[in-house]
Amino acid sequence: MKKSIRIMSMLLMLLMLVTTVSLVSCSNKTDDGETTTTAAGVDDQTTAKPESKYDIGDNIPETLKYGGETIPIVSRSNKWVVDEVTVENNDGGLINSAVVKRNKIVEERLGVKIENTLVDGNNYAISDLIRNQAQTDHLYDIFVNSVYSTIMYTAENHFANLKELQYLDLSRPYWSQGFNEAASIGDKQYFVTGAASLSTYRFIFVTFFNSDMFKTIPEIPSLYDTVNAHQWTIDYQMEIASKFWKDMDDNPLTSEGDICGLVSNANEISVDPYWSAFKLPILTKDADNYLVYSLDIERTVSAVEKMQQLFWNTDGVCSIPHMTGDGEQEVIAKKFSENTAAMCTLRIIETEGEYLRGMKEVYGIVPIPMLNADQDDYCSYAHDQMTAWGIANDTPEDRREMLGAFLEAMASESYRNVTPAYYEVALKNKYAKDPASWQMLDIVTEKLYIDPGVLYTKQINSVHQQFRKIVGDKLGGVSSRFKTLGAATTKSVENLNKGLKALQ
Repeated sequence: MKKSIRIMSMLLMLLMLVTTVSLVSCSNKTDDGETTTTAAGVDDQTTAKPESKYDIGDNIPETLKYGGETIPIVSRSNKWVVDEVTVENNDGGLINSAVVKRNKIVEERLGVKIENTLVDGNNYAISDLIRNQAQTDHLYDIFVNSVYSTIMYTAENHFANLKELQYLDLSRPYWSQGFNEAASIGDKQYFVTGAASLSTYRFIFVTFFNSDMFKTIPEIPSLYDTVNAHQWTIDYQMEIASKFWKDMDDNPLTSEGDICGLVSNANEISVDPYWSAFKLPILTKDADNYLVYSLDIERTVSAVEKMQQLFWNTDGVCSIPHMTGDGEQEVIAKKFSENTAAMCTLRIIETEGEYLRGMKEVYGIVPIPMLNADQDDYCSYAHDQMTAWGIANDTPEDRREMLGAFLEAMASESYRNVTPAYYEVALKNKYAKDPASWQMLDIVTEKLYIDPGVLYTKQINSVHQQFRKIVGDKLGGVSSRFKTLGAATTKSVENLNKGLKALQ
């Protein structure tokens, strides 16, 4: 019966994707013989009934053409994001094909040519290029980079205000509204993300669990039921993690060679999602949309103490030390895939990796647990290396209308083509093999919380990285450490606001 349901679900998802992509565009000849392209849902979006939630048009005029103009873009070559803008070697896979199709549609709709330069190097390589080209030669109009390593330079005035662009409508569902709230400042906004960035899905952290291992302990109810009952908390995670522990190496402490209840990392990026999951805002906004340091010390102390208890005082919890290039994430995925850990904390992108894809056992996906059951809802966190798009401020003014239309078309066509291919077909049906996880994925993605304090972390004393340090060093004095940090951070926020206000 379950197999029949799964097959039927896959057929429905595939039918939805075929319907979506088949309505993307049609070509016709004008009187002068020129070919024009009309995107479905654009010219009749006010009267046409949507075929699915992804069948949403944009407001770009059908007649808007730019005569073959080139759009010079610079983006990262990192394996996590290399396929977001263009695909160098189309292997015919679902995601690659969707990206290629999207780009072709955008080029035909606007009469432009996409020219994407992939850059190697650290997360600051692209930021440095954009900052330097203002003093040298203009090479790139659009930059596509990790948000935290770019937004930190906003006050230097290297980035164009996107709210001034004629065809860019940031209220549309293919733009991340949570990101808009966090990244906008005053009445301006210099960065956008959403459907055009697969990393807004891929970089969200979740709790994976081994369904087969959970069946070996009947007294533990379904984690899906626990989530839906609003009882999925860090205390409960500690409680059940210890039930799976089997010492395999005569070490009185939980070690990597044991059968574990949870494998994660206690001093680097695997700690970060608990900021959001526990609803610990670092920065909020005032009435004028400027930044306010808002850390709740009492709640933060409680959160750190719970985290330290989880990682250092709970039998069955194994912490993998941080490695260069976040290499511990693969080690965590490998151990989980070997049926030696009941749960792990990883980004959704690991579903595409060799270990989870090759895993024989069925795994499930649930959110990161809440701090306690009094919390009003679950919250999710996306790694601060998620992709943001922007326009270099040294780009000539007469090109900006075109660039605004291009960004809008890339986002809307991504929403119609790439998002359903990735999220509905690849992620839900190919990678997450338990249909019960699909509802959990919807919860995780819909409850994404983007804190301005994470975006601007390098400008405010790296507060959210301090959470990693304090959890990881196992030391006490948590309250005094955050109070000391708070004094310096308040001053940093004042200076940051001052620099940002100077751009208004």
